[in-house]
Amino acid sequence: EERGNAGRIRGPASRKEPLIRVMAEGQSQEQLEEIVEDIASVIDQELGVRHR
Repeated sequence: EERGNAGRIRGPASRKEPLIRVMAEGQSQEQLEEIVEDIASVIDQELGVRHR
């Protein structure tokens, strides 16, 4: 689904920091939660891990 410029992925600031920050912008809280969950699911699948 096309989301336009609604989300972005930011990698860790250093190699010592084992996390990926997911930030999103949207029209509603519901849309934001959906965008972040979609991005986190792709990351989970690629890395074989579960997000918190």
